[in-house]
Amino acid sequence: MPRFALFLIFVFGSFVAIGQQREILPDFRSHNLTQYNASLMDPTFSYTKNMPRSLSVWTRWQWQTVDGDPTTLFANYTQRLTRQTAIGIGFLQNNTGIYLNRGGNLNFSYAFELGQESNLVLGTNIFAYNQELADTRTEMNPDGGDPMNSGNSFIAQFSPGIRINANNFSMGMVVENAIEQNFTNSDMESAPRVFTGFVSNDFPIFLFDQVSYLRPQAYIRSISDFDTQYGLTALFTHPKFWLQGGYNNFYGISGGAGVTLFEKFSIGGLVEYGISEPASNEDLTFEIVASYFFGEQKFAKKEEKEKKSVEERMEEVEERRRLAEEERERKRLEEERQLAQARQDSIRMAREAAIAAELEKARQDSIARVEREREVVVLPDEKYEEVVTSDGLEPGFYLIANVFGTKKYYENFMKTLREQGLDPESFYRSSNRYNYVYLRRYNSINEARRARDSNFDGKYEGKLWILRIR
Repeated sequence: MPRFALFLIFVFGSFVAIGQQREILPDFRSHNLTQYNASLMDPTFSYTKNMPRSLSVWTRWQWQTVDGDPTTLFANYTQRLTRQTAIGIGFLQNNTGIYLNRGGNLNFSYAFELGQESNLVLGTNIFAYNQELADTRTEMNPDGGDPMNSGNSFIAQFSPGIRINANNFSMGMVVENAIEQNFTNSDMESAPRVFTGFVSNDFPIFLFDQVSYLRPQAYIRSISDFDTQYGLTALFTHPKFWLQGGYNNFYGISGGAGVTLFEKFSIGGLVEYGISEPASNEDLTFEIVASYFFGEQKFAKKEEKEKKSVEERMEEVEERRRLAEEERERKRLEEERQLAQARQDSIRMAREAAIAAELEKARQDSIARVEREREVVVLPDEKYEEVVTSDGLEPGFYLIANVFGTKKYYENFMKTLREQGLDPESFYRSSNRYNYVYLRRYNSINEARRARDSNFDGKYEGKLWILRIR
């Protein structure tokens, strides 16, 4: 298990201070970061929300004035080290109007498994940055001397966070600026601490044959000597695009959108509009975010395979038990047959008629059973097809989820089903050149209908139909 000594790794970082001529809150103003670079708002998000192995850039132009325009630029690389750890390293530059802060950030998060679908994530952001005056026309000291804090300062900060995830529900807390050290001017007053609490839930949605998520998140932020902030964000994310909206009682309402191209690159923007004092007197705020994904990591597939539900595992155990019972029964019948065969030599004449009658009855029963299976009465409005076996397919009743003539859409659909925790299979029919994706093969029509009518025991929300291979 990695030791938390990794937290002591030192890189550069930045912190947002108090602006001039308007009430700039001493927080990171990262409340709109819902997916990319979200670890700036909560260090545990590098494990739960940031895309593994991605490089993201976020910039914010607040209130758009000529002088004292608060701007922020954050570039960050995030990567999973193991199934339980994630790290991030980034560069941050912030102009509050009075101070220009420039430096870097190190992020680390570690997840403790609490159960099948729950974990506890601990994380931290370590910031180290150089602070200097952004405008020499700032307010003078009461003594009439040089502008306040006119010298440069090198400052380090430690911001820990904790989060609990249970299935799709999540809640956590962050302490920004829990520890601050000014290595240049020890007499300089530290920035106030910021306490932030989050609660969110992911709702999976199947859209355009792909899994999407709707994630509402509420938060409350307590800042010393300032009014408490609270707000709500809602993110709808699809593999090809995302939409978001939000409200913050200080900064106002926001809305944004973005697209994902070639499954590798995402770019989007957001606009924020103040609706209460003092933000309502300011111009619009703009944000732009871009992210590049470097692909899956080797442990991601293993992690996905381990997401099977308890019900699926119980079904697998029950299936193995059933097969074992069938094998025992087969061996028992075989032993009885061999014993009867051994006795037949000595009592052939006396038992010949009885044996012949019994064999004939078994044969008739077998023929009747085959005939019953062969005749399938199609129900009203039921989608059902039969084809003669070909391409080496095993006869039976296949629960079909989709049929594709294009390889790209077929591969995307198979990937989506696996991301839902399913184990789909497929076959290719050379007669019509289509790929058939099915969830399971059954030996009888009744079993196939039960699986179809129950939406595969509630695990699949799409349409299903039955194809019989004779």
